[in-house]
Amino acid sequence: MEKQRKDGEVEAVPVVIGGMVLDIQATSSIPPHPRTTCPGQVQGGVARNIAECMTKLGAQPFMISALGFDMPGHFL
Repeated sequence: MEKQRKDGEVEAVPVVIGGMVLDIQATSSIPPHPRTTCPGQVQGGVARNIAECMTKLGAQPFMISALGFDMPGHFL
């Protein structure tokens, strides 16, 4: 895939194709306390993880994936 920059040059854009699986693994934003709730993050899917890492390195990847019409699909 290509994208035209403001200066008229054309640059390649990485395309990531794959899954965005909802992992059951989560990370707490604060120290957890028994029998309470706490904010955190749930991340998953190999392709989604790769696209996120590429973004953190300064790239702007274009991701193609399939989503279901269920709770995990709406969450992602």
